[in-house]
Amino acid sequence: HLSLGHGQYRTITQDEFLPECTGKSKHVAVHFFHNEFERCKIMDFHLKSIAEEFVECKFVRMDAEKAPFFVAKLKVKTLPTLLVFEEGKEVGRLT
Repeated sequence: HLSLGHGQYRTITQDEFLPECTGKSKHVAVHFFHNEFERCKIMDFHLKSIAEEFVECKFVRMDAEKAPFFVAKLKVKTLPTLLVFEEGKEVGRLT
């Protein structure tokens, strides 16, 4: 799992979204964030520590301002939003 990016919490771009979420990782958690929102910073803090402990899931974050296509397509209405994907399909959402 570690070779697939598990065990860390990193920022991805809009272009990396599909390969990261539909690739070889069975479970992926994606945090849509905004740099200036305090609640997003709090979510980042917690997800960073969770990512190190739960290596069976990949944890990534994506700047909502730089990913308008996926914000619209996935109907992200509030920030922070955490989406959980299992085998490329959304199975959970926390807003």
